[in-house]
Amino acid sequence: TTAGADAMCTPAGGRKRQFELFTSCEPCAMCLGATLWSGVSRLVCGATKDDAQAIGFDEGPVYEESYRHLEKCGVGVTRNVLTEEAAGVLRRYGNSGLIYNR
Repeated sequence: TTAGADAMCTPAGGRKRQFELFTSCEPCAMCLGATLWSGVSRLVCGATKDDAQAIGFDEGPVYEESYRHLEKCGVGVTRNVLTEEAAGVLRRYGNSGLIYNR
């Protein structure tokens, strides 16, 4: 297909558009892959995979190498931003929200 993420994120004139994705928690395996394909240029995460798993989410096979791969592909990655605050929000959600894979 000619409508891949690289084509969609490179407007006429060849300049790449810059998109930043700020998340309350490190992404699960599926979302991490989608981040790469989406054309996001920077990923910023709050709570950790361990925080998500502590309330019952199964985040799948996400490894340090997964983040290194994003960086190698040109996606800036910043993790552990306001981690305690983000983990607190996640814990509150765990007390009353739907955990999709439980």
